[in-house]
This record gives sequence, C-alpha cells and structure tokens, in this order.
Amino acid sequence: MPLDLPARDVLKLPGETRIAWAVFDPLWYRNTYPDAAQAVPDDDPAALLAWYLERGQQRLHSPNIFFDEAWHRHAYPAVGAMVREDRISSAFDAYCRDGQSRSPHWLFDEPWYRRRYQDLTDDTLQASHLVNGYDHFLRHGAAEGRIGHPLFDSRYFINQLEPAEAEQARPDPFGHYLRRITQPAPEPRTTPFFDPAWYLRQYPPVAAALAVGTWHCALHHYLGNDTPTAFDPLPQFSEQFYLAQNPGVADTVERGERRNGYAHFLIHGAAELRSPCATIDLRWYAAQATVGDDLDHRKAADAFEHWLLIGRHQGLRSAQPAEERPTEGQAETVFRRQAGIIAQHAGRTPLDFTTAEKPILSVVMVVRDRLEQTLATLASLRGNLAGDLELVLVDSGSTDGTHHLTRYVRGIQLMRFDTDVGPLAGANAGLLAVRADATLLLCNDVAPLPGALAAALRCLAAADDVGAVGGKIIRPHGVLQQAGAIIWRDGSVQPYQHDASPLAPEANFRRDADYCSRLCLLVRTAVLQQLEGFDTAFARGGYDDADLCVRIRQAGFRVIYDPGVACCLVAQSAPPLPTDVAAAREAFCRKHHDWLQDRPPADAAATIFARHAGARTRRILFIDDMLPLRSLGSGFVRANDLIRSMATMGYGVTVYPVLPNRSELAAIYADMPEGAEVMHDHALDRLRDFLRLRPGYYDAIWISRTHNLDRVLPLLQGALPEGAPQPRIVLDTEAIATLRQAERAALAGEPFDQDAMLCDEFANAGQCQAIVAVNETEARTLRALGHGPVTVIGHMREPRPTERPFHRRAGMLFVGAMHQPDSPNFDSLCWFVDAALPLIERELKWETRLTVVGYTAPEVTLDRFRNHPRVTLRGAVADTEPLYASHRLFVAPTRIAAGMPYKVHEAASFGLPVVATELLARQLDWQDGRELLAVPAADPAAFAQAVVRLYRDPMLWRTLREAALERLQRENDAAGFAAAIASVLGPARMVN
Repeated sequence: MPLDLPARDVLKLPGETRIAWAVFDPLWYRNTYPDAAQAVPDDDPAALLAWYLERGQQRLHSPNIFFDEAWHRHAYPAVGAMVREDRISSAFDAYCRDGQSRSPHWLFDEPWYRRRYQDLTDDTLQASHLVNGYDHFLRHGAAEGRIGHPLFDSRYFINQLEPAEAEQARPDPFGHYLRRITQPAPEPRTTPFFDPAWYLRQYPPVAAALAVGTWHCALHHYLGNDTPTAFDPLPQFSEQFYLAQNPGVADTVERGERRNGYAHFLIHGAAELRSPCATIDLRWYAAQATVGDDLDHRKAADAFEHWLLIGRHQGLRSAQPAEERPTEGQAETVFRRQAGIIAQHAGRTPLDFTTAEKPILSVVMVVRDRLEQTLATLASLRGNLAGDLELVLVDSGSTDGTHHLTRYVRGIQLMRFDTDVGPLAGANAGLLAVRADATLLLCNDVAPLPGALAAALRCLAAADDVGAVGGKIIRPHGVLQQAGAIIWRDGSVQPYQHDASPLAPEANFRRDADYCSRLCLLVRTAVLQQLEGFDTAFARGGYDDADLCVRIRQAGFRVIYDPGVACCLVAQSAPPLPTDVAAAREAFCRKHHDWLQDRPPADAAATIFARHAGARTRRILFIDDMLPLRSLGSGFVRANDLIRSMATMGYGVTVYPVLPNRSELAAIYADMPEGAEVMHDHALDRLRDFLRLRPGYYDAIWISRTHNLDRVLPLLQGALPEGAPQPRIVLDTEAIATLRQAERAALAGEPFDQDAMLCDEFANAGQCQAIVAVNETEARTLRALGHGPVTVIGHMREPRPTERPFHRRAGMLFVGAMHQPDSPNFDSLCWFVDAALPLIERELKWETRLTVVGYTAPEVTLDRFRNHPRVTLRGAVADTEPLYASHRLFVAPTRIAAGMPYKVHEAASFGLPVVATELLARQLDWQDGRELLAVPAADPAAFAQAVVRLYRDPMLWRTLREAALERLQRENDAAGFAAAIASVLGPARMVN
C-alpha cells in the first residue's frame, strides 16, 4: 500500500491512523521541543499537530520518536536539498510522499530489513495493510524479535535489561530503547556487534559530546558522525585493518557506496570469513571442529558472532598460533626426521618395484647422496600407484649409502656413474632404459600426493595430442612453488601462482601451459625419445624444463597443467650447481626466437591471459546463486551439466557464486569438471573488483537465474572498462519465478497480477544479448514480452535404465531438494503425505512405503515425518542409483513449479515410471498414459488412485518405462545439449 501523500495528509493523532510511524506523539513532541510547548501552551494535541505542520517542519523537528528529521536530511542529501529549496516541507514530508524505500531512522535499515525477511513481499505487506517494512517492524517485527538494523537486535537488547524493565520493554523493544537513551542512564547494548562502554572509553571526545547533548548515545554517534571510518565499533574490529586488507571495499567506501568497512563486514565480510582485525583469523577459526559443529547446529549465525558470544568466553583461539606456522626450514627438518624413520623401515621391509610384464609407467630418477631422502620419495612413489611401475634410478656419483640402494629397494634398474654427471645428462641416460609408453621424470626431493600419478596418466591418455603433464609443486611450508609456468616474449619465465595457497581457485583447474617443472613431469616416452631428452646446454641456467616443453609443443603436442598432479617439494636433493641464468636465457631466446614472437610481452596485468597456452578458446564467466553442486538439486544439476558440457566442448569456464560458499572443497572439486576455474572463495561483493582485474578476459557472462541478473548488472558498470571488448551477457532464466508465484497465489486463492510481475521480473532482460529458457512454454512467454532471441536449453540426461524387474521392486521414491520452508518440494511432500498417502495406504496396506531423498537446508525441518510409520527419510544421498533400482515407482506431487522438473527426467533415465501432477507433465510436454501418469494437483484421491494403479500393473509399468526412455533418448542427449549451448555462445575455439 505505497503512499504518495504530503505529511499533512498522512500524519495523524493517536488512534486516527494504522501507520505506526505516522502517529504524531503530542507528549513526546512537547517534551522534546520547548519552542513548541511555548507556542501551544494548552494541552491541545490537535493544535500542537497543526503547529508542527505549519512551523515545526521548518525548524528541523521530528513528529515522533520513530523518525529522525535531522538524520534523514543528512543521510539523504537530495532530500535536504529539496527542503532547502522549499520543494517539500521537511524530510518527513518527503518520506510520506515517496520515501518508503529509504530508511527513516538511524537505527532502522529499510532495504536491509526487506532483504533479511523475504517473506515481507509487497503483496504480503499490502494484504496486511502495511505501507512498508518500517511499518511492519514497528507494529509486529520488533516484538517478534526480528532485527531491524545490523546493530539493533530486540531480543539481545531485552536480555541486557533487569527483569522488571525487560517485561516493560517486551511489547515495544525498539520504542523502549529510543526513549531510554534520552534518559540519564547507562547505555544498554543492543547487539554483540557494538560495545558502547568500550566506545566511550576509546573516544573521550564522544563522551564529552554526549554529556552536552550533541548525541543521544554512543551508538547514535557511531551511526551518525561525519567521519565513519575514524571509529571502531568494538575492540574486535579495526576499520584501518579491514580497509587495508580489502582494497575493493575501501573503494566502495571512498565512492560513498558504503558508510564504512564495518557496514560491509556485517552484511558480507563475516559470512565470507574475512578477518575483522589482525588478531582474528575467521577462516582458520571457522575451520576448528568445535566451532564448525556449533555453526552447523545454529548456535551462532556466523564465525564472528560465535567468537564474540561463545569462543572468547570459552578461551578458544581466534587465530592460528604463530608456532603452528612452520618456516620452510622447519618443514624440511620435519621431513628429514620422517625420512629417517622411513629409511629404517625400508631396511626391514624393502620396497618392491619388480615388474612382471610391460609396466604401466616408467619413472626416471637421478640421485646423488641423501639416501634417506631418496627412500622417502620412493616409498611415496610406490604407495601412489598400483600395478607394475618401472623404476630407472640413475646414481650420479653418490658417496654415501646410495651405493647399497638395492638392499632396500627391489626390482629397480640402477645405472651408476662414478662422477656427478648432473641431473639432465643422468635423466637422458635413464631414458635409454625405459619400456613403458609414459615416462615420469621425478626428482628425489619431491613426494607425489595420493592419486597424483593416476591423475597424470588419465590426463595423458585423454587426448592423443597431449605430450606432457605437470602439476602443482607445493613447498615444504604449504605454499605453491608453481602451478605451471609462463614464458614471456623476452624469454623471461614466471612460475604461475608462486607463493599462493595450493587451495587458490586460480591454481586448481586444468589448462594448457607454456611449461611445467621437471621436478615431476609425465611425458609420452616416444616424444621424449624423439626429442632425445633434455638439452644439456641448459644444465646450469635453469631453462632445461622450459626448453623441453617448448620443443614438445613445437613437435605438435600440448603441455597440460593438471592440479590433480600435486607434489610436495620436501628438500633440495643436492647443493645447487653454479648457474648463469642470463646466459641460459640468452641461449633460450636464440634457440626459440620464432616461437617467442607469439608470446605476450612481460606484463603483470597480462598474466591472466598468459597463463593459457595453445589455441585461443572462448572464455565464459558462469554466475549462479551458489556453486552448482548436483547434490543441491533445484536447478543446480542443470547448471552443473551446462558447466560440464562447456568444459568438454573446450570453452574456458570460470564458475562464480553470488552467495558465500559453505560447501567443502572436496565436494566442490568432486562435482566440477577439471577444466573449470571455480571461485569458491569469492562472492557477489567481490565481483566488481574481480572483473576489474580481468579486463577483456571474458567473451561471455552467463548469468543463471533472473534475480541474479538484477544483482549483477549494477556491478558490471565501471567494472568493464570502455574500449575493452565487452562480453556477451547471457541470461539463463532456469525458471520463470512469476509462474511459480502465480501457482502459489492460485492455491491460496489470492489475487495475482501475472503480467505486471512478469514485466518486473524481466525489467533488465533487455540488456542481455541472449536469453535461455528451459522449455518451449517459458520461451513463448519471454517472446511474448518482446525479449529475444530466446534459446531453449532443457536438461541433459542420457538413459541408463536399471535392470531389476517389476516384481523385485517395492515402495515409492520421492527425490527433491528443500532449500526453504516454503519451497515447492516441501509443499509437495507435505501435501502428498497428508492428503494422498493415507488413501494409498487403504489400498496397498503394508506395502505402502515412501522413501524421501534430497538435500535439506538447516532451516528446513522434516521432523513431522520422522516418526511416520510409512515414511523413511534418507536426506542427501551421494549415489541415488541403487534407490532408483530398488523402488517400484517415483512420485512427483509438485503443485508449485516453474522451469522443468529434472527429477522426473532423472527417474525416467533410470527406468523408474513416474506419477506426477499435470503441472509437471505440461512443463515436460509429456502425455498422461504414455510417458507418465499425470493427475490434477488439487486432487489427492486421483493421485492416490494413479499410484495404486501403477504399483499393481506390470504391463503399464513397462509401457511407461519404455516410452519415457525413448523420449529421453530423442530429446535429452548430450549432443543436442552441446549444440544448443554453441548456438548461444558461438564455437568454443576462436580465430585469433
């Protein structure tokens, strides 16, 4: 119920209006403004209201305690200007006319309140005769314990009061606080995130200003002063530290987009685990087991709140102690001690590299002394890969116990030189003896991590043109030595991601590289032998691996960096030889002059481009709510398939989440294609800075879900510099939310203006160069709105039917993710169990069994079904195929939905027939009685009847199964899916 009226028509005396903030308070007004009391001496509320409207507005008066006239004019300069120009009577007048999206008071944040409580839609407020969020907060929200500002928590405030006062405050905690701070009493805390007592001790001039009435309280000063970055709210947050650590945030503060760094931290930074001060490392703190368990059980909203309320009182550490951060030298010392233990064990139980047949891999290792270190590396190697592993070990003039290596290691080919021939000549000698099709060049100061060798072999076998595979080299103290390397046009080399975290997204996707380190490099044996191994002319200059990889590339093969090939650099195997890097670089430039001309000039800003070698591919930034893991359901499976297909087709894909990531890294990388760069440590607030660091890098930005388009578009302004190539903006609607809302309104019997809501939902779609819909029905809706071109990209689901026959199956299966209490899947489950399942049980009796599977968000509870005798709750299941193989039918009782139901395609792909609502059948364009059974969503008896019919009829079961599989084969194959993507993005490979 938006207003568009002047203050004189809105402001009323008590009892004359239902708008909470529009009630004129005569007693408060008279006590607050002595000039008003003198002008209207009689106790006449109506006369006092008239005086305010005629005189008080011009004198900077507020009409009640809930609106702060002076603050509003200052916070919104445009409003202050209109008052000064006599275009409006006051800031309150402007608020009544058109200001319901603005905040009326320094302690209430209207936009934040509406974002936090998404149930407060315009329709909901209007139905309750509320004009905006502030009206709701004053009438209901504060008493309900809702939080109206990041620094005012009603329940927290009440808990700080003495019992008698707390009881008085409970019906109106916000009003009680505002009245209390006008009294001469100690200031109570309103939140764990602001400490007024500390604030006044820290800033004595503020205490002096409070004493003379310049400010109501410490919190009033903090939220209203003109230098907001000059004050810290509590000792656990430092403005100076936070802005220095987050230059992107500092830029937004400088531009006036945020009041200060703390405003960003409370809304975004804490959730993203950014550190609030030098002594608190939230990322480390949140990773502690006790903290993570508390957060999972919702004992605190985030790690910062946990530290303030729980952690510091329990004596938990807020950051990793310095002594737990080893230096590189300390880490090497630890390794040497471990190597000694391994060597002792090898004396009792020798390592065995005996090969019976042609080995699956040959390993060439050159050693000189340091027996214990060699044995430790060989133990890691032997445990890394099952099967026949040929070890060719070249002893380059050792003088220690390496002479007796065969006492501790069996089955090796040992080549011994009396003098130190050097690692390159030694490796070349070892190459003469290898028998496998792939050769691993390995130094004895490197320990491959579990699975590294298998990953390297898979990558080498993935394509015939892959000549070499290298990986992450991790230094002893846990930082990267390199993640592949770059060769610049002038012959200089740059280890990519040197000193970065091994977990950095930039180091964790597969790509073509200029070269990878010979410390651990897998090469096709035929290629190595054709090139005659290393060029020993580079023995003293450090360009040997760069030269080898360039020659591999010149021979027509690719050099691949694969993060799955991860190795720990544990120590130096021998004192380094004297080197002449300048001479080696000069020789390298002479040898590869022509090849270097195609490399970019050395430039730090060009690193993002230069990290890629080989043919130029089209690069895509894929944005979604969360990192689209398949376990999340709700459209994320389709998004995951899109990313997988793009990567397979050769596009360079970066996946970027709008919301901070809460998934484990193991789960993320298990679910994402190896060629996708996954920005798991980023979120929406970092997007603008992220794009500024990558100007011209992306050819297209694929935005999944329309609400994300509205979030992202403002951030693109200024992030994409003029003159640089502008990326193609693709909106993937995934589902039209308005259609879902219309169905929800229809079920509730509420009016709904679908046309207006569609226009609002797609208000920004005209700024996109392409639009994707999930089915033809929604594509027609978008075209009717005047948007185009619209491409339909549905689901990719290849048939792989389970073979168990009808008579060996039992029970019904329900699969669906439930992210919110009002989610369509939760609604459908409740409806089915409450309305349809009892009717099914009358017929099937003891055979009635429903299994419920799918991700359930922490805020969603299924407790009402937990003790149901016919329902089994399985939660998220990593491998659902056994469930599809054992159940007799699948139920999809969805009453509210948009887009297309992936779960039906999934069930059909496993050969499990489906009973669904007519709504889903229309979305799929499947026919009742042909590919599935479809019944009206409002008819539980019909749904139950269809379930019983299919449950008892094996012929119908087989008919539906075969027809659905045939439909999937025809419409949801990988080739068609890929072709649709290419029609939107263009070919993956670009012509330079």
